[in-house]
Amino acid sequence: MLNLKTVTMTYLIHPEDLVFKAKAYIKGFNEMIGTEQIPQWDLLETATQIATEWTEDWDEDQGFGGSDGTFMLKEFIDTVIYQFTSLNIYKTEFNPSLQIVKK
Repeated sequence: MLNLKTVTMTYLIHPEDLVFKAKAYIKGFNEMIGTEQIPQWDLLETATQIATEWTEDWDEDQGFGGSDGTFMLKEFIDTVIYQFTSLNIYKTEFNPSLQIVKK
């Protein structure tokens, strides 16, 4: 009999938290995903990809702070922009905090 165990990954930031933070705190994110009609499933799938990559690549001896989390969130949003938006009209910028603007 084959014993399959479910592997649960401990993320630096959980993918659902990336999506929540983008929706709750990033100016322009909700407008962009609404205008571009980006499904929640695609957001979660992209967030899982980013969170997994960061977690697997992060040196466990190195601390993970707030600015690291901000840059992970930026990479998530930049990936969403690249993969799911049309006409290349959105970008992220720090002004003074992370936000989405139209080019």
